[in-house]
Amino acid sequence: MTPAGRCPPTPSEGLAVFDFMYDLPEWAMFVSCVLLVGGLSAAALALMYALRRLWPPGSHGPNMVNTMLSGILLPTGMVITFVAADIWQQDAKGRTAVEKEAVAVADTMRVVKFLPADLREQVTGVLDDYIREVVENEWPLMGEGRASQIAEDQLETLMVISVRIEAGTDGLGVQRAAEALRRYTMAIEKARNQRLLVSHSRVMPTKWIAVLVLLFVAACVLSELHMTQRRPLILSLTLFSLGFGATLYLIASFDRPFTGTTIIEPTSLSVLLVRG
Repeated sequence: MTPAGRCPPTPSEGLAVFDFMYDLPEWAMFVSCVLLVGGLSAAALALMYALRRLWPPGSHGPNMVNTMLSGILLPTGMVITFVAADIWQQDAKGRTAVEKEAVAVADTMRVVKFLPADLREQVTGVLDDYIREVVENEWPLMGEGRASQIAEDQLETLMVISVRIEAGTDGLGVQRAAEALRRYTMAIEKARNQRLLVSHSRVMPTKWIAVLVLLFVAACVLSELHMTQRRPLILSLTLFSLGFGATLYLIASFDRPFTGTTIIEPTSLSVLLVRG
């Protein structure tokens, strides 16, 4: 079973500078990412302009900026691809865990029908309370890196009930139902644990720093390449900010699948709660 409260920090904790974005609407989050890259581009332009003043370019010699542009964009694209692939895998794991948890809960509901009336009512009550606790309370807690102790206790209660029924009955049908109840409770627990693990996953700060540094260097190369031509300079940096800002938005929105407005919703569990 997973401990309640805040889980210990993991190596995958993300940069705190991005935390504010997850409470914004999706359009505002997109704009924030574009402005972030735009700020990097403006800083790169200022740096290269100051460098030109302090160290003017010579009139002779090969221009290395043209070859550097493709040379820096290639590793930038590769690093972003690797980071995005990890993020989307975590998002897929989270969605799979939620679906498996809902399936296990639905299977448990079907098994309960084979129990005596008094036990059926008891198990159904605990199961309904578990679903309600997960949907209404644990889902918001996951965005803060926490889990619900109440949900934990309700799973333990289900396990205890199934073991008691299995050990205290002589009826073959009830005993098999108790075995199935215990097995499906373990499946719920396993899926929940996977969901909680995904909720704690973050892009490592070193990866974010590497991506931002590469974007800054690429913006420096673009600024140096078009420094003497105002229109190409403005257009290239604007398109650079828009394109890579949209890329950062995709990475950031999938980075924390149970946080803020860009989250995996507990739709499958909510449906089971309505069906009762």
